[in-house]
This record gives sequence, structure tokens and C-alpha cells, in this order.
Amino acid sequence: MEEAEVKMADGNSDDQTTDSNPGSDPGSTRKIASWLAANFSSLLKRQKRLKTLKEFGPIRYTEDMAVTDLTSISVNTGSEKVQTSSISNIPERVAMMLMSGYVEKMQEKMNQEYEDLCRELEYVSWQLDIIDAAMEERMTERQRVIFRWVYLEKMSLRYIHDNLMPEYSRFKLSSILDKAVETLSIEVADRRLNIDEKKYLDQLTVETEGDGNEPDGNSRNRITNNRFRSA
Repeated sequence: MEEAEVKMADGNSDDQTTDSNPGSDPGSTRKIASWLAANFSSLLKRQKRLKTLKEFGPIRYTEDMAVTDLTSISVNTGSEKVQTSSISNIPERVAMMLMSGYVEKMQEKMNQEYEDLCRELEYVSWQLDIIDAAMEERMTERQRVIFRWVYLEKMSLRYIHDNLMPEYSRFKLSSILDKAVETLSIEVADRRLNIDEKKYLDQLTVETEGDGNEPDGNSRNRITNNRFRSA
């Protein structure tokens, strides 16, 4: 980014937030804001991947796919999932499974996985919308730039001081960044007032009460079928 882009006017104070926090439980609200900030980059990557998977649409599970899968199961796992142990011939076992509605069951499973993917994409996009709203509507220009550098581009405050904003001490940069996160917590508090967003906020609150790891999706339903990943 050009130096001119960071020489911002001092009309807005970076030591003040733009609003007062209207929500309750400020500790929880601040924790959610900190979690969103820390995972900003990961959420964007996750959203991009989910959008790519969604574009493929639900996979149509065919009989040929079923034959391939069932043959592999029979050979590699001793036919644990093929409940036809009295039949030693693999083709006969596969035929029995096909007759029992295996294709239809797998199609139903894939459709459900796709619906789970769409719901997860909606949830991730909602989280990013909170961040975007706070950045565009609440943060000062300087807060917004430093917030992006630290949480999206993963720059350290030392690097920013040494290479981009030497006129600001690291203490000052840290203070500006803290105020940026505080404005994000104000946006989170506002969302608490919207009953339509309660289910997402409840889920996000549970996640932020966890171990603080990045959102890798292991705690939620995810598309894991190799056909979605390699399509």
C-alpha cells in the first residue's frame, strides 16, 4: 500500500469508538469480537472454499459410483457395510445392496451434505458481514487500515511501525488496534438486538467459549465427500 494511503486525516479520533455499546454482557461481546478479528483471514478462505463447493451443486449419485464404492468396501474392509455375509461372491453382494436401495440412500445423504454446506456458507458469510459492517460503518480510516494489516494480512505491529507508519509508536498502534476491535464489539452488540440473528449468535457464543482455535469446521457438519473436494 502506498505511503499516501496511510497518511490519513485526523478528523476522527482513533482513541475513541464511534458509538456506545448498546448490548448486554460486554465481556462476551468483546470475546466474540476478538474471535472474529483473529479469524478474519481464515473465515475469508473458508467462505471462498465453500462457495466453490456450492457452485458444483449436489452430486448425482449413480449406480456406477455405487458399484465402484461397494466393490472397494468389500475388498478393503471385509464388507463391513455390506450386510450380506452369507454371500462370498463380491458381485452378488454388490447386487444385493443395489437392490436394497443403496443408490437412493447415498443420494439422500449427499443431498443432506449439500444442504449442510449451504447452511455453513450462510453462517460464515454472516460472520464476515459483521466484520465488514464494523469496518465500513464504525471504524475510522486509520483503525480500518491497521485492522486489515494485522488481522487480514497478518502484519505485526513492529513491522507496521518500522515499514509503514514510523510516525506512530507501537504503543499507539496497539491502542488504535484495540479501539478497532472495540468498534467490532459494538457491531456484535447491535446484532444481539436482532432476533433473526439469535441462532447464529448463540452458535458463535458457544464457539468462542471453546479453545480459541481457528474455525476449521470440525465442530459442524461439513462436506467431506471426496467427490465434492475434487470436482
